[in-house]
Amino acid sequence: MRYIRKYEKLEKAGDCSDEEWMIHPQPDVRYQMYMEYLAALLLLNKYNEDYVWGDKRLSDPE
Repeated sequence: MRYIRKYEKLEKAGDCSDEEWMIHPQPDVRYQMYMEYLAALLLLNKYNEDYVWGDKRLSDPE
């Protein structure tokens, strides 16, 4: 989360002066990957809340 916040702050400011832009993968790629990991974690957590720990079943009608 710290990296995501830092990247967003620098991106809004248009600041690409950090030396991290000289290494690969570059910050924008790392940001995209972290966002994908975060989305997967949130989906997994929601599934666990609803189906593993909750009362929902996959066979339940929507």
